[in-house]
Formats: sequence, C-alpha cells, structure tokens
Amino acid sequence: MTTQLLIIGKPASGKTTFLAQLHAKLDVSNSALKLYKPVDNLNPIIEALNLLADGQEVKPTPSEKSTSIMLPIQFGDQKIDLNCPDYGGEQIRQIINQREVNEKWIESIKQSDNWVLFIRPTDITTNFDLSNKTIKPEILQESKGTAEEYSISDQSSFIELLQIMLYIKGQDAHFKSTKIKLTIVLTCWDEIDTGDTPNDKLKECLPLLYDFIKANWIETKINIIGLSSLGLNLKEEENKQKYREHGSENFGFLIKTDGLKTQDITQLISEAI
Repeated sequence: MTTQLLIIGKPASGKTTFLAQLHAKLDVSNSALKLYKPVDNLNPIIEALNLLADGQEVKPTPSEKSTSIMLPIQFGDQKIDLNCPDYGGEQIRQIINQREVNEKWIESIKQSDNWVLFIRPTDITTNFDLSNKTIKPEILQESKGTAEEYSISDQSSFIELLQIMLYIKGQDAHFKSTKIKLTIVLTCWDEIDTGDTPNDKLKECLPLLYDFIKANWIETKINIIGLSSLGLNLKEEENKQKYREHGSENFGFLIKTDGLKTQDITQLISEAI
C-alpha cells in the first residue's frame, strides 16, 4: 500500500532536516517504525545526511528543487510505501503570494489525504495582524496602505494556504473535513520549550490559525505536535562533536498531542497517517 504524506512548510521550517533524521533512525532500527527494505533513492536527502553526520546544520532546499523520497516503512505487521515530496520552501511562498498552483502541486494535493504543516514558531512574523493589532488611520494615510510592515502575516498566509489546498481538494466549505488528516508540527521545539503543550503553544502564537483549523476539521482528524529533529543547537561546537561521536540518529525528540515527550521522532509518521 502506498500512502502519500504531503509535508508543507515555508523556507527553513525543518522539512529536509526531519526527513534526513527520520531515515537515520529508521536505518538503524532505532524506533518503533522500521524500513522493511533499503530505500531505493536517497538522492533527495543525501546531502542532508552527510551534513548531519559531520555535525553540520542542513542547508535549505533550493527553491527550484522538487523531488520525492519513497520510504518503505513497517510498523507491526503493516507495510506502507510512504511517498514524501521534498521541495524548496519558496514554492509555498509563491503559492500564497501569487494564488496560483502548478499542475505538480495540484496532483500532490489531490492524491494526499495526509497533510503535515511544518511551522517554526521562532520565525513567525505577525506584522499588523488583525488578531493582535490595529492600524492607526493616520499611519495608513501617510503610507497610502503600501508600507511593508502591513504585508500579510504568517498567520494569515497559513490560513490562505490551507484554504487554497481545501479548494483544490474539493472540500465543501459548509462542512468540516472528515477525510483529510491535518498534522501541525511546531518545529525547533528546543528553542521554545516552556512546558506548554503543542496545542496551547499554537493557540498562543497563532490564535486565528488555531480557530480556523478547529472550525474546518473534525477533532479526530487534527494533530498538533512539537518537534525538535536535532534535539540541540548545532551552532555550538560541543554539540557538533556529539553528533560526530554518537551519530545523528541518537538525537531529536517529539512532543505528542497529549504532551508526552519521546525520543522517537518517527512516531510523527504514525500520528500523521
């Protein structure tokens, strides 16, 4: 059985880093999930794997790149060929800004019932979002409404993106989605860990997005997860050395929807499918 997991995220949200760490853990059977056969083509993540093995951070995927990696995963007696597209996050920005979706993206959206949205909370820009600020009329008049600081916020752009995807999928806006499973992943959790659950953190950081999700999906089709694919900051030489000595597969953690922490980041997959 082949399942398409559509991982979505803006630039530097951690998509490629996660896929590399996911494979590293699967490859050494250091997880509840396993590979039931070798991966046929590692080209989409080979550079990321090599960088992590050397204790280096993964470079953002070039905007023009669009590939996919097929992971033959087994958990229990169940075998799934998991198709995970990998692409430059700038493509997401283009979809939002231009409100145009090319044929390849349309096909990916239509073929997938499992969407995973990566959001890096430390990179969120609010600008003058109506959820928390009001533009003073005199300032708006002076700028003639063109000031850069009034550009669309990340919160609004995530909502716009999901609306576009739901439209392409043919979801009736009058009803909550019962078919599409949506997993919100708050990445680089080690940068923001304050003891809150991922659900509470999303509600605090992006309240409009949180309400939009709750209004458009049934409860059983929503997951909100915290993820630290690396587990620590690789800008520090001490941590780089730890990666070189112990291997990247021994690092990273996941905060599940119920708030429980696990070192097994592959559980994100079982939560999302």
